[in-house]
Amino acid sequence: MPSVVLDVHDDGTITVNVDETILPPPPDFGVWRRGAFAQIIDAASQDRAFPVRVEVHENDGSTFTDIVPAIIRRTPAPDPLDPDADLAPDTTTDEKEKSPVAATHAGVADRVEITAARAGFKAGESVAVAVITGQTESSEHGEVRAELDRDLIDGLDISEVILLGRASGTLAVRALS
Repeated sequence: MPSVVLDVHDDGTITVNVDETILPPPPDFGVWRRGAFAQIIDAASQDRAFPVRVEVHENDGSTFTDIVPAIIRRTPAPDPLDPDADLAPDTTTDEKEKSPVAATHAGVADRVEITAARAGFKAGESVAVAVITGQTESSEHGEVRAELDRDLIDGLDISEVILLGRASGTLAVRALS
């Protein structure tokens, strides 16, 4: 199991080592910061394909150690009674899913289609669509405060936001007022 060591510095930046090899942040990311914990773990575990042992050395001298498990991605079996069901597992990746999607604004004719086949959704369920517009950090008490650009909210006709704790997995849906 790979060992991920995070050394937190006084300025909030983090040095990351995976099995004693420095893990640099992505080029457009700048530096690793505390709020990037999930991205660090994703990078160190190839998007949580395998578990990692994480050791955090805080700048005050305290240490935290945990095991972050792999995410088991289950794909439901196709319905054998459905003649249109594809019985072979979908192993192809659509080129659209691999490339970053540029932001679009209301009134622009171009649309981007996002699909998720065999991802575990139940037939007929309501599925929220969320666009990540930024990131914030929770307080020492686990409280979150986020600010969104009013033009973005109005332009995309947004009525709800999803707050997702990347490390905790906590999901909160909040209506905008």
